[in-house]
Amino acid sequence: MPSHEMIVAVAGGSGFIGGAIVRRLLGAGYLVRIITRNPAQAWQRFGSSHVDFFRADLTEPRSLRVPLAGVGAIINAAQFDGYPVENPRRGLTFEQVDFAGTRALIDMADQRTVSHFVYISGAAADANSTHPAFRAKGRAENAVRNSGIPFTIFRPALVYGPGDKVISMFARMLRFSPLFVIPGNGRQRMQPLLVDDLAECVVMALEGSGRNGLFEIGGPETLTFDELVKLLMEVTGRQRLLVHAPGGLLKAAGAAAEMMPTRFFSRDAAAFLMTDYLCDNRPLLEAFKLTLTPPRVGMKYLATNS
Repeated sequence: MPSHEMIVAVAGGSGFIGGAIVRRLLGAGYLVRIITRNPAQAWQRFGSSHVDFFRADLTEPRSLRVPLAGVGAIINAAQFDGYPVENPRRGLTFEQVDFAGTRALIDMADQRTVSHFVYISGAAADANSTHPAFRAKGRAENAVRNSGIPFTIFRPALVYGPGDKVISMFARMLRFSPLFVIPGNGRQRMQPLLVDDLAECVVMALEGSGRNGLFEIGGPETLTFDELVKLLMEVTGRQRLLVHAPGGLLKAAGAAAEMMPTRFFSRDAAAFLMTDYLCDNRPLLEAFKLTLTPPRVGMKYLATNS
């Protein structure tokens, strides 16, 4: 039986980050509603007597009214398919999903019952940024702060774990290619974050930690892109030749890809790959009192799954 009476709605609960949050919520005894465009797929992953599945779309606010009725907390972990490559013709842009989708959840929330809104933003979020991803997430953060609902905002760095897109893609590249192409000079810095650590913080936020706060959260170690790939080679046991692709070449490839009928790359995606993603974990560690997982420990699953 669930140990909490509060119902928690998770937008994006069928995705990588949202799915980890759902699993942690269930482990803590919460009743969960997964808001997703594909309930059947979500049911296959989380079939449980303590989970309800609702078909809804953040770009269609009226579809959210029923799944949000009577919930005590809302977690927005939604990201659009194809991230970080936008597809405006399909309505898949950061502005429409990250900002407008968050705004829709706030507008459709019943403030008589909702006591907490958790938003999974991203490192470098800034409403004044020239990059569409960072700008949309920054605008979404402002909407959450101004909603009148108690909130917690997390800005995660590169998030990894079983089922992720980025690190799993890198592992596949190491498996099937004799060389690994690194975007730019390889000195861009990041703090890989185990998804379970982020999920743990979300549950702690629902239970009172970090109320009305905004927290950057990254892994405990800072790695350059080169160092990350070398760690992956060590973990998977696959040594490969590293080749650096000049930034100008990547941007040119992104410009050419934007003209294709099916978008698989873009100039914004090229810039995304060559940006530092650093976090100041000190406020988070002070508020949440947890130990973050080092990447060499967190990535051990790749030794068998790669």
